[in-house]
Amino acid sequence: MNSTYYEIAASELHQRIKAGDEVTILDVRSPAEYQSGHIPGSRLLPIDEINNSSIAEIAKTTGNKADNPIYVTCWSGLRAKQAANLLTEAGIKNLILLSGGTEAWQKKGLPTKRCGTNLSLERQVQIAIGSLLILKVFFGFTVHELFFVAGAVIGAGLISAGITRWCGMAQLIARMPWNRERSCSEEAKA
Repeated sequence: MNSTYYEIAASELHQRIKAGDEVTILDVRSPAEYQSGHIPGSRLLPIDEINNSSIAEIAKTTGNKADNPIYVTCWSGLRAKQAANLLTEAGIKNLILLSGGTEAWQKKGLPTKRCGTNLSLERQVQIAIGSLLILKVFFGFTVHELFFVAGAVIGAGLISAGITRWCGMAQLIARMPWNRERSCSEEAKA
């Protein structure tokens, strides 16, 4: 299912929060990304954990009323739309996407809550890829020149990630134990 959803600008959502409107915000990023900076009051529901029980919990806690929309956000908006499609298929209605995601929220200078000192997933991927490339060059000079080929494979992976907006390394790093910790109190699931 590929639905079209209403979008709301970061400044407009912030005004609704300041006005005291009842606002439910689901952040569908990984726990590490959430901890590195999220909209205060948003609830964590990683996109890879959207299942029948988490959807039932959302429906129960929000009431899913027409006058109480659920705002969905991620970093830039792609995963929010994917999550909204999953939620819509499961019967959750009245979903609104945060235009530009949490990135747009932060660029506007709006309040952001941080939990701990986790690096964002994007920075962890950059560090991992840089480290791999350095190792491949080192092994290419010291062990065997075929290690230089691995640099081309990494480059092809980066091109693929850029085109498809899906990064296998990011998926792997998101599953690491330090990125699965949940020390923030706002979560969609109990």
